[in-house]
Amino acid sequence: MERWTPLRPSSASLGEAYATVMQMDGAKDHEKDENWVGIWPSSVMATILSYVSVTTLAKLEQTCKRLRDMIREERLWKARWEAIEWVQIEGMENSLLDTPAPPLPEKRTSVVKDHTAFIDLFSTLETSELPSRPYFDRVRCAYRLATPFYASILKEASTTSSLIFTHPKISSLQGQCALMHNLAHIVAPSAAGIADSMPHGVVRTKLASAAGYLDMELCNAFRAQVAEHDRGNLDTEPKMRLYATLAWNLRDLPTILGMPIRSSGLIRASKMQSLGGSIVATMYINERPVFHEPVPYNPKACIKTLERSEMAFNADPFSSFVKHCHNCLEQEISLIHRIFPTQQEVELVFLERFTDEIVSKRLTQLGDYLDGLLQNAEAHSPAVYLDCFGSSYELTTPLADAVSKAAPHIPLKDALSIIQMLWITRLEDYLSLEKTWSKDMLQSLCKKWQRNLEAALNEQHESNKHLASQLAAEQRSFMSKFKKALLTPAVDIPKSASVSSLPRLSTDQTSHTSYENMSEDRQGYIGLGQVPSALDEDGNEGDVPPNNSPKNSNVSSKLALPPSPLSPYMTHPQSASLNEKNSMSSMLSLDTAIELVNIVRLSLQRFQKVRVIDAKPVEMAAIEIVVEFFSSINHQHFQPGFEKALAQIRSHDFVKHDQEIRESQHAVGHIGSLLLFFELVQTGDTIQEMMQVFFDRVAAPMLGKIDFSNAAVREKRRLENDLDQHVAQGMSAGVQLLVQHIEHIILTHQEPRDFYPEPNSTVNIAQPTKACEVCVATLQTYCDLLASSADKALLEVLYQEIGFRLYAVLCKHLKRQIISQYGGFQVICDLNTYYAFIITLRQPALTSIFGALKRVGSLYIVDQPKELAKMVRDATLTGGTMRSEEMYEFLRSRSDFKSIERSIDSELYGIKVREDCCIM
Repeated sequence: MERWTPLRPSSASLGEAYATVMQMDGAKDHEKDENWVGIWPSSVMATILSYVSVTTLAKLEQTCKRLRDMIREERLWKARWEAIEWVQIEGMENSLLDTPAPPLPEKRTSVVKDHTAFIDLFSTLETSELPSRPYFDRVRCAYRLATPFYASILKEASTTSSLIFTHPKISSLQGQCALMHNLAHIVAPSAAGIADSMPHGVVRTKLASAAGYLDMELCNAFRAQVAEHDRGNLDTEPKMRLYATLAWNLRDLPTILGMPIRSSGLIRASKMQSLGGSIVATMYINERPVFHEPVPYNPKACIKTLERSEMAFNADPFSSFVKHCHNCLEQEISLIHRIFPTQQEVELVFLERFTDEIVSKRLTQLGDYLDGLLQNAEAHSPAVYLDCFGSSYELTTPLADAVSKAAPHIPLKDALSIIQMLWITRLEDYLSLEKTWSKDMLQSLCKKWQRNLEAALNEQHESNKHLASQLAAEQRSFMSKFKKALLTPAVDIPKSASVSSLPRLSTDQTSHTSYENMSEDRQGYIGLGQVPSALDEDGNEGDVPPNNSPKNSNVSSKLALPPSPLSPYMTHPQSASLNEKNSMSSMLSLDTAIELVNIVRLSLQRFQKVRVIDAKPVEMAAIEIVVEFFSSINHQHFQPGFEKALAQIRSHDFVKHDQEIRESQHAVGHIGSLLLFFELVQTGDTIQEMMQVFFDRVAAPMLGKIDFSNAAVREKRRLENDLDQHVAQGMSAGVQLLVQHIEHIILTHQEPRDFYPEPNSTVNIAQPTKACEVCVATLQTYCDLLASSADKALLEVLYQEIGFRLYAVLCKHLKRQIISQYGGFQVICDLNTYYAFIITLRQPALTSIFGALKRVGSLYIVDQPKELAKMVRDATLTGGTMRSEEMYEFLRSRSDFKSIERSIDSELYGIKVREDCCIM
């Protein structure tokens, strides 16, 4: 059965039923008819119609009702009118075109959605007026007005003779610019206002030619007004502003008409030209006198000769030049701000041209001057070039303030970024030279120190009984001054002469007086020159006891470097460990370490100035310099010093040493090489602490992320590990040498009659023998040195090693002596002296064995064999540290052992020779 379709209702009473049926059966079909045009959705068809020309739309309107409705919708014509961007033409005013169009009415509700209302309207017939078409009327009017001009440019051989430039009502540049703007936008694809019968390409080409001619007319008119303004006629600024604005309003023409856009090598200039409308601005900047007049300053004046024919950067001429640039920028930028539209940002283009011309290499004020300055500085020395680079950058950054002050709409960061481009192009050369200079200076200083070290190794060390007590105090005092000096700049702000011209510091007492009379501008470089007599652990000033003050200062040669608050290592005239003559014999030099720090610190301080230009390459260069610094300290300072010290320890000649002691008549002979090593360890510890302070306070902020991935951190850890290995090897060799020295003292200073005196001789058994005195004094000296140069854990290990080896030496020594009963009291006195020394070490294991050794001395003063046998068998006598066999070995040193041997053997082992032995 076919589908039944109800009849259309004829009265309002059937409205609800009809609405229900329509919603159920015909709503979807009606909605499809509303949103589709043939096979195309209405949205797609609307997009297609937006690209169809005006004349073609009139033809399409006649094809079907749906297209006619879409073409007659005001939304289509509103988009076209907005694409035209109509500008009022001076001399051809039009009331329709020059007045804004009214807003579009709201879209009517679809009839399909409310069928009840449809039936009501159907039941009550109402009349309606035709809707108005304001946008269609305006587009049609504009099209009719522009058509004669299109026909004229197609007809005339030259665009200059067309109606655009010959129309009697349009004689002013302002009217011609408005007309050109409207004609170009009408033929734009978004407006599609040109007829299909016209050759579109020819029309655009003709319009482009007319636009070029109009640009020349604007430039000529603007140039004439600028000439009047430069002659002092300030009334021309309104016309200059008018012509600049007219050129800016034509900025869309190159894109619409396909005109070529010239590109400049400069970033800001290229950006301005890509926006269009820049013909007047470009002409104005290129023809400014400031770019064609010679620079009124000579960059060679910034390099001056100091004492000893040294060259340095002189900031005064450069400051005068920067002031000249500041005034010039302030004047020019202010005029540009008053003339050109702010959207163009012509101020930044002028600043970019003023600073540097990257591609064309045309003359510039600042760029040419800076090139001349840096080339002249590099010709004299790399140090002068490096100083000029960072100092000149700091002096030119205020030029950005002049731009922001004259043109408030320009962000300060944009102006500063343009000025920084002047240095970005030269930054790579600067960083390369900075790294080369730092590496060469580090290598040169280390090689010079090694040469001085080789020469100093031939000199003898002077002993100092106050050395042990002063090493820790000197380290605290030095580190306190070092930390304070790190907070002061290594070089001064370039308002005065270069730091390379300042006098060099020295450590003698006379230099302190000379620095007190120094001028005020140079006192900042004294640094460690004026120091308190001593510092406590907290870094506060205190008094130094006069009996505990070394008499001389440590001095070493310096390279020709700029003085710094860290250079050199200053001490009070009453505080030093060794005399000036033997300063290099310490194998490690605080002065050299400080000079190395100064080299890197100067480079990092210059990096700090230019870091804002481009942080990443500056950071990488800083890492390379710090890595080279730690490597130089490690391989060219620590390693040679410790290797030579270790070789000197192992090659010690005891015979020669004793000869020197006898010639100098010293009561106690110290091992010079061992003293050297203890001082070396103390100096190495101080240098390591210096490196840590320098790294934390100065280097770390310039090195980026501080972790294992940073090469500088890895090199620093390698230095610390290598230093620990050097110290461990030296300590082991030092302990071995000390024990050998003690054994040598005992062998050479122990007289044969010390423990076996003449029967009638007088011996003071209350005093130890000379060998014992010298041995204990030597041990005490070196243990004090160890206490001042090693931590607690290492100190205990060294004390135990020394104690056990001393115990073995003393046991061996007693067993090969001949000891009488009266000499036994001298043995006990010596053993008590050794025991008293061991107690000061506070090592329980050593106290136990030396206490047992002390009680062994009683074996030499007992005369009864039975008692001696009991003492040998008594394990409690030595606390279980010695066996009976070892005690028996000590008995064999008695002078009367042969006479009491049988009795002792019989008591110990039950052997009776006469009863148990016979000859068969």
